[in-house]
Amino acid sequence: MSKPATLLFAGLAFAAGAVVPLAAQKAAPVDEVLVWPAPPAPARIKWVAEYRNAFDVSAKKKRSFIDRLAGKSEDVIWLQRPLTVAVDDKGVIFVGDFTLGIIAMDPANKKIWAFSSLSGAALPTPTGLAVDSKMVFAASANTHQVVAFDKEGRQLGALGKADGISRPVGLAVDEARDLLIVVNGDEHSVRFYNRAFKHLKTIGGRGSEEGQFNFPSYVCIVPGTGFAVADTGNFRIQIFDFNGKFLRAFGKVGDLPGQFARPKGIAVDPDGNLYVVDGTFSNFQVFDQEGRILTFVGQGGVRRGQFQAPNGIAVGADGGIYVADQINGRIQKFQYLRAEKEAPASSPAVQ
Repeated sequence: MSKPATLLFAGLAFAAGAVVPLAAQKAAPVDEVLVWPAPPAPARIKWVAEYRNAFDVSAKKKRSFIDRLAGKSEDVIWLQRPLTVAVDDKGVIFVGDFTLGIIAMDPANKKIWAFSSLSGAALPTPTGLAVDSKMVFAASANTHQVVAFDKEGRQLGALGKADGISRPVGLAVDEARDLLIVVNGDEHSVRFYNRAFKHLKTIGGRGSEEGQFNFPSYVCIVPGTGFAVADTGNFRIQIFDFNGKFLRAFGKVGDLPGQFARPKGIAVDPDGNLYVVDGTFSNFQVFDQEGRILTFVGQGGVRRGQFQAPNGIAVGADGGIYVADQINGRIQKFQYLRAEKEAPASSPAVQ
């Protein structure tokens, strides 16, 4: 893994992540370029787009004036309350929506569809998603299920209460290792399965010691290291190797950069930096793998680059960052801007 790129603080303190009415703020200019950290520091994260509906992925044209006069309705999918998000290696965005189930968005091919309803197995209140090259895994905390689908939306298998699943939240998958990691929220544990749902082991238990959890929520694979868990009730991130051995932890409760109030979604960028969504601060923070704060993005609000109760986050292999902006009913996309490599020093002239 390459050395994490150096980021700079975007500021010295957080703005409170209070819910802001739509009428309370004006929309940002369409051509406004949003980057973090703020100039003159080198930009490392850039706002790219937001996805709310079929129009945003260019999957549907708006009704003409004649159609509106004729009363023709628009059969358009609009996100309602996105809780979680995942992106595959082809750039297809999978969204777990509290109201709609799993929605798939393919901006490159201008498509949007209700993914989990294709086989008649719509999964209610999906709280966690994980994807690999062949499968989509979804967790539903309310129904105590983890369900596997193929990429066409056909259900392949499921886990439930009889299998030890209790309010599953976050999921992470490592296809090369044939490993599925499930955060079992009510049991304060992390369970390991292969991708065919064979149980391998369980770690954790309630507590605040190393390797223990207090209502953990989300999880992500850390390439070359293992996995990281948002230990929400303990206000920290814990990092483990692929066998579940505790490696290190960082974070504590507080309202300063590098501290947490409600850590939720977690992801890793191509340089190994860790991204942690905080639902109370209405932002995401970026850390190196030792837990040093690098920057943060966002505050409470409705404008681009602002959030209301954000939850899940995913980072693609190309550095695209996707955040489930829950109350604003959208997925916001950012781009990680990798630092340019320094030019090698010139060789001394030959005498």
